[in-house]
Amino acid sequence: MHRFSKCKNYLLDMKITPVIKVLLIINLVFFAIEWIAGMMMHTSAGNDWFTAFNALYPIDHPEFRPYQYITYMFIHGGFWHLFFNMWQLMLFGPAIEQIYGPKRTAIFYILCGIGSAAANQICSYFGIIPPALVIGASGAIYGILAAAALNFPNAKLFIIPFPFPIKLKWLVACFAAYDLFEGLALSDNVAHFAHLGGLFVGLAIILFWKYWDENHKTSSNGYWTSSNSYSSYDKGGDSSVMDKMKEKFKKKPKMTVVKNAGDHQADYEYNERKKAHNEEIDRILDKVRTGGFENLTEEEKRTLFDASKR
Repeated sequence: MHRFSKCKNYLLDMKITPVIKVLLIINLVFFAIEWIAGMMMHTSAGNDWFTAFNALYPIDHPEFRPYQYITYMFIHGGFWHLFFNMWQLMLFGPAIEQIYGPKRTAIFYILCGIGSAAANQICSYFGIIPPALVIGASGAIYGILAAAALNFPNAKLFIIPFPFPIKLKWLVACFAAYDLFEGLALSDNVAHFAHLGGLFVGLAIILFWKYWDENHKTSSNGYWTSSNSYSSYDKGGDSSVMDKMKEKFKKKPKMTVVKNAGDHQADYEYNERKKAHNEEIDRILDKVRTGGFENLTEEEKRTLFDASKR
């Protein structure tokens, strides 16, 4: 996969979030089982019975099973295959989970992986590419990249060996063009159309969510609200994604014991500071909702990032 060296942007400054952490653990556990199975068979990871059982077969192959649409994305053909996929997941995944929440992120990842598998199988079925086993999280990772490019299009990254930064939107566009060219050229054993499938499914899901959320606002506050069709996403009645983020960033109230007039004054000042802080967080999150993260000033980004760590 593609090697990222660093990114001077808030996008890559987030801590590992819960869903991303679980995905990393599952991938590592699967790889450990592959490695053990390979040792038992005196072969390398990717050439063992565990891989053969969980890899995605062509849809007309007698070994194809529906569960492979899920399991194939947790199987890797070696250490470096796993490493670069998980590296990109750690770089971009936490930002996506901060924006869309844990449940949507988990659903998004799985749907991108399934879409990636379906795209590869369709191309194989119609003879665009030769039939072959498919393994790896790359399709789901491409979905994460698509989501990151839509939310942080102007984030700049330094890519080895180029000495200049590249905006994320152009980087993802180059990935797509490269995969299309290589997929048609059939010059290697990489599932390029699986990459493209994950990318376009990711784009479609994010655009659908954007349309859905923008058309399910309340007239009173304008925030994104839940409806019956996705109220199970957040266990909080009608509370929205942005509302959840606001609650996360707000300072938690502290208990104070008032003993005299001076304490009354200190408590009043504390409450005023807390109120001002919460109002500022609300304003910044509204700005993210309406104009995107890239429209924030550096000071606003620092304020939001500092609040997320409390």
